Amino acid sequence: MPDDPHYFIGFSVPQEYKEFLVKWQEALKPFVDYHKWVHGDDFHVTLRFLGAVKPKTLHQLKRLLSTLKSAPLELQMNGLNFFGKEEQPRVMYAEIERDQEVLDFKRGVDELLDSLGVEEEKRPYRPHITLAKKWGKGKLHLSKEALENKLDDPKSFSFDVRHVNLYRVHPDREKKYEVIESFDLK
Repeated sequence: MPDDPHYFIGFSVPQEYKEFLVKWQEALKPFVDYHKWVHGDDFHVTLRFLGAVKPKTLHQLKRLLSTLKSAPLELQMNGLNFFGKEEQPRVMYAEIERDQEVLDFKRGVDELLDSLGVEEEKRPYRPHITLAKKWGKGKLHLSKEALENKLDDPKSFSFDVRHVNLYRVHPDREKKYEVIESFDLK
């Protein structure tokens, strides 16, 4: 019997900003050594990774997500950052400001998931848009600021979020993340 598919909950990134971020990737590739670059259509802001989800739990999850209440949110993207060791960072990402509205919305999502018995996330929440992952060999020789100076497009922008998405992960595809269902913020 195959494993249950993996899912996560998150916000999509508007197309115009996906295009900015793809330009960022192209500008930064010569200066970093990542094995995996996120496809532009897969850019998103994760609220909570769920892992494998059984069909019955998935049905309950959709029902609960449809009850979320929130005014539309504004997300502020504030430049480039990394997760991991300074000289060999495992992830390069566009940083999203941790403002109170986003943290409150995340807390509401977590409460819904807790009621379903979904395993709690262990790491602290840092909203971001992953650009690349899986560092190769060698060391990062440029600072975050020096890398940001390689970018022509704005280093900061904001965008409105009017719905939250339930995504399915397809690890074997070029575009790995499929929106299964969207839930309007109201």
